[in-house]
Amino acid sequence: MDPREKPGFTDFVSETRDMLESLERDLVKIGEGNREKELLNSLFRSVHTIKGTAGMYDFSKIADFVHFLEETLDKVRSGNLEPSSNLIRIILQCKDHLFLRLENFELGEFESEEILKEGENLIFDLSKHSPGSLTSVKITPEKNSDNDNYKTWKIYISCGSNLFVNGLDPYPFLRYLSEKGTLSEIVLDEEKIPKFSDLEASGCFFDIEVVYKSDLTEEEILESFEFAGSDMKIRLESVSDPSSIHSDQNGITYQNGFQEKSETGPKNKSSASRSIRVDADKLDLVVDQVGEVVVISSALHQIALNLKDEFLEELTHRMSRLLEEIRSNSLKLRMVPVQTLFNRYSRVVFELGKQTGKSIRLEIRGGETELDKNLIDNLVDPLTHMVRNSIDHGIESSEEERTSLGKPSEALIILAASHKAGEIFIEISDDGRGIDPESVLKKAKEKGLYKEGDAIKEDQIYSLLFEPGFSTATSVTELSGRGVGLDVVKKNVESLRGRIEISSEKGKGTTFKIILPLTLANIDGFLLRIGKNKYAIPLDMVKECMEFHPKEFLVGEQNYIKVRDKVLPCVDMNDWFGEPIGTEGRRNLVIVNSGNLQAGLIVNELLGRIHSVIKPLGGLFEDAQGVSGFALMGDGSVAMIIDTTTLLSKVRLNNENTLNNELNQQITSLSGASN
Repeated sequence: MDPREKPGFTDFVSETRDMLESLERDLVKIGEGNREKELLNSLFRSVHTIKGTAGMYDFSKIADFVHFLEETLDKVRSGNLEPSSNLIRIILQCKDHLFLRLENFELGEFESEEILKEGENLIFDLSKHSPGSLTSVKITPEKNSDNDNYKTWKIYISCGSNLFVNGLDPYPFLRYLSEKGTLSEIVLDEEKIPKFSDLEASGCFFDIEVVYKSDLTEEEILESFEFAGSDMKIRLESVSDPSSIHSDQNGITYQNGFQEKSETGPKNKSSASRSIRVDADKLDLVVDQVGEVVVISSALHQIALNLKDEFLEELTHRMSRLLEEIRSNSLKLRMVPVQTLFNRYSRVVFELGKQTGKSIRLEIRGGETELDKNLIDNLVDPLTHMVRNSIDHGIESSEEERTSLGKPSEALIILAASHKAGEIFIEISDDGRGIDPESVLKKAKEKGLYKEGDAIKEDQIYSLLFEPGFSTATSVTELSGRGVGLDVVKKNVESLRGRIEISSEKGKGTTFKIILPLTLANIDGFLLRIGKNKYAIPLDMVKECMEFHPKEFLVGEQNYIKVRDKVLPCVDMNDWFGEPIGTEGRRNLVIVNSGNLQAGLIVNELLGRIHSVIKPLGGLFEDAQGVSGFALMGDGSVAMIIDTTTLLSKVRLNNENTLNNELNQQITSLSGASN
């Protein structure tokens, strides 16, 4: 049978994946020296639950594999086994092995001989560090009711009406128990079954009474039902005299034996879980469709305005307001805490620290900050690369080197996240040796990227690290040198409509800052007309708008304006996009900001706020400068979305280069006059 056809399979995979991630986080903390009792208990519970749910879904090979982990972690929990670095490493490999098997199940693949052999090798490696684990696994017990260690129990299972709806079935639970003992009687409680006319196809209308003989403890029996949650209520009763248990001729042993009856129908919903798992693709589809409806709503509202029908205007206005709330709430469905992204780097830091012989601590800040799930998925590789580089070439090579510099022997890497003005800032910082600007310039000269005597600022020096193949590393290591691949990191970030900045102080450390939009799907924008075409700017980046008067605003001959005693760079957007200025006299100035950058954009007309769906540029326009996509308008037209962050960076760079060239010319002129 295809594993994916089993009831509740998707929930099993999701729950098990979450527990494996929790297992990894706890293992890293233990590897760092944390020996808190609750942490050890959490580690054991994760493995125990995985084993139980795997057995319940008839994945017996996984359950047997996990049993060895459970035995080992039980020894760690009881203090009989020291969690050495090698032991932690092997358990982490076991976790990766289980992740792989889950992925195979999701693809509908049964377990191959190769993957089973890999599991056997891991068990063998585990047994070297945990004596006795290899022989202590419990094979299916002999079903002999005369075993002196067996105890007889009455198990009352009260099934909720939504049991089947939630993808559960009592049979796998009972089958799992039968492997650990003997089910001598299984009796159906008939009183709960309604009349035929009241039956619902999806409802569960029965309770079960079971006589069970096993050497399992009461706690172990109850834990075998842990995955069922509130859909099953379990009550155990120890039977001191098994011979007193007998069935009548109708096969009904107990009547009304349940103390807690599950209510049928809606009344039982209050005890249900308030969260559900939804496939990310389904959420993407909902968000896209809601965005399309918002666009149609804008078109209807415009039609109502043109018809000058007050009643229709009011209706479309109310509909637009309601759809805006729906759109906002649908976007929140895709927002997840960035902690889910940051947590995976605990293991990266732990393992690479051991590999390089460096003592490193990872600190996470702002983990509760929420980010679009699609953005998080696309940030995994860029962050991994930068964290690896920080460990390999950012952090000093030894504790002695750090202490000689007056630093703590334990290095620190910080992953931080925060919101500001409609953008999210992600920082990767280390307190290592920092970037040497002279070393970067020396390498840039060798590659022809910099000429002696050219004026260059420090942030421009760091931007050279993003050139393809650029690296200041003196030797190639397994983890690569700082700079190798940063061009790919930059491209990945820019593909998300973001930018990346570097700040560093030699001997103190380095910080990479990634600035991104909150979502990739929709835009709250400010619509402009430049020439004959419409353009949009993310609304959160617009600071203010005003009528533009050249004599009042322009400063000198450079591309600068003066607004309330503050000088800002500016750009004429008609020149930037090659659009005609037109014959109308009035033009407008839009002050925009992105991070620490601020500038003025000169445009033809201000058209107001829009809500729209973002569509990516096609292959024909993917190299277009200054735009990041397009927005659908209610009348069927499109507006290009201005890539404000990239635009502001280029405006600043162009102005600085112009000033530097003029300064060099003045110096040359002065030198000539002096001679």
